Amino acid sequence: MPDWEGLLKQAREDVLCAVDIWSSILKETFGSRLEYAYAKGSALKQWDTFVDYVPVLSDLDMHIMLRDSDDMFPNDADGFASSIDVARKFEERFPTKRPDHLHFPRAQIVHLNPNLDNDFFILPQVSEVHVMVGTPKDGPIQTEEELRKQDLSRIRDMSEYIEDLPRQAVDRVGLDFWTLLRRMSWRVSPSPVRILSQVHRSVHEVWTWNRTRVTKELRNYNYHNIADSYQNYYKKGWELFLSGFSDYSKLREIVTHGYAVLRGCLDSV
Repeated sequence: MPDWEGLLKQAREDVLCAVDIWSSILKETFGSRLEYAYAKGSALKQWDTFVDYVPVLSDLDMHIMLRDSDDMFPNDADGFASSIDVARKFEERFPTKRPDHLHFPRAQIVHLNPNLDNDFFILPQVSEVHVMVGTPKDGPIQTEEELRKQDLSRIRDMSEYIEDLPRQAVDRVGLDFWTLLRRMSWRVSPSPVRILSQVHRSVHEVWTWNRTRVTKELRNYNYHNIADSYQNYYKKGWELFLSGFSDYSKLREIVTHGYAVLRGCLDSV
């Protein structure tokens, strides 16, 4: 049995170190262009059990707001080289600052400016995020009914993706499954939350829960199959990570449980 408490303690220290390093890199990279940046998501929530954070499957979500309407980097060779240099800086600095690290937290950087006109994109409240640079502003507070409607729409919108998954999986072997997993991971994590938002009294409260609480509430509302697959999805993620990515069968098991979560959520609506 893995020492979950010890593993999660190491992972938490890795995440906090990564946030600190990324804060410096973002300031260096964008300078006065950077209005603010914050980190959010499962990496910064409370972790109660192994499902709440998995090195293979959990992202360190960072959102940045620039003072201008330009792209983060110029759309040319120099811009590409600059983006690669940013990645290099983190890859070199992190192990220097955390020589005994458990893992490299996987960053997911979102440029906020182009997303402001997206009806499905919701700016969070400042109290819900970890401020890295500057002073973010609270996003508009949506009604419970608006949030439920959006969550329901996002579940239904997955139908085409889910129906195409057998075609995407049929010829995968070994690490080929990694591409499939990356396309799946950002869908699996929020989908059960969107189901619970349809039945729980407070949508806002549901979105503050960690995965341990989400799994518990799925069972409370009799979504037992989704809860089982959700928990196994993250358990197999830990097993893949702890195998040093050497046990390729875990990749197949992860995407199988992920498919079951997504299919279960779609069928439930």
